[in-house]
Amino acid sequence: MNITVTGRHMNVSDSLKDYAGKKITKLDRYFNQLMDAHVILSAEKLDHISEVVINGDGIQFHGKEKAADFFSSIDLLFEKMEKQIRRYKEKHQMHKGPEKGETETINTEVKEKKQIILRQVSDKPVDKVEALLQMRIDKRDFILFKKGVDRIEAAPASSSKNYALIYRDLTGLKMIEVPDDGSGRGTDEEKYLVFDLSVLDESATNPKIEFTINRSIDVANLTLHEAILEIEKSDHRFLPFYNTESQVINVIYRNGDVYEVLVPGF
Repeated sequence: MNITVTGRHMNVSDSLKDYAGKKITKLDRYFNQLMDAHVILSAEKLDHISEVVINGDGIQFHGKEKAADFFSSIDLLFEKMEKQIRRYKEKHQMHKGPEKGETETINTEVKEKKQIILRQVSDKPVDKVEALLQMRIDKRDFILFKKGVDRIEAAPASSSKNYALIYRDLTGLKMIEVPDDGSGRGTDEEKYLVFDLSVLDESATNPKIEFTINRSIDVANLTLHEAILEIEKSDHRFLPFYNTESQVINVIYRNGDVYEVLVPGF
């Protein structure tokens, strides 16, 4: 778990950083995947404010509390975040992965050598052609994005969990999609669809792209722990995989000495 404690327009003492870190670390038991948390401390007149943003299991949690001193505001913040996370987990029990105790721990050797950071992508729906254009602009070989709904009667975009990943491999462009309602799946075992992308018109602003389903491509079905070990031992710069714990598409990639993991933003 990666925890950072910073001050807004102020210096934070080591004892305060240590106290905040130990408190937030206790929340790790509620998550299956790696978690990162950023605690921000600030003061306004007589109020001592503690704020935190937590990313875990592909979900982002945010909380803010104030008190007469920082230690008290951190205590209040911890209690608030624990209740918030527990309520969310209980509400989404049917969609949750295995409990913390049932998952494997990250290999110590890998953890010591590499820093792992979860990156949550925007939950703003994007057209798949726009996503490809953005990937070109960013000069990257992959982009994880939330797909906009195609039908008026479909679920509202704000609640849709239909995320897709466009990426380039040695044979060309591919797209992996996890359908929100399960439509289009050939069997119960198929949790995702894979498409070949053929660019018919190379227009810089409005390219014409043909999407052809390819059922012969197998996407790696891995836990986050397994994905870390897989990319650690390979020469690949990035690895798309179907996360068997959160049941969504993730992509892990190398960024210098750091491994970053893109996860959906719902």
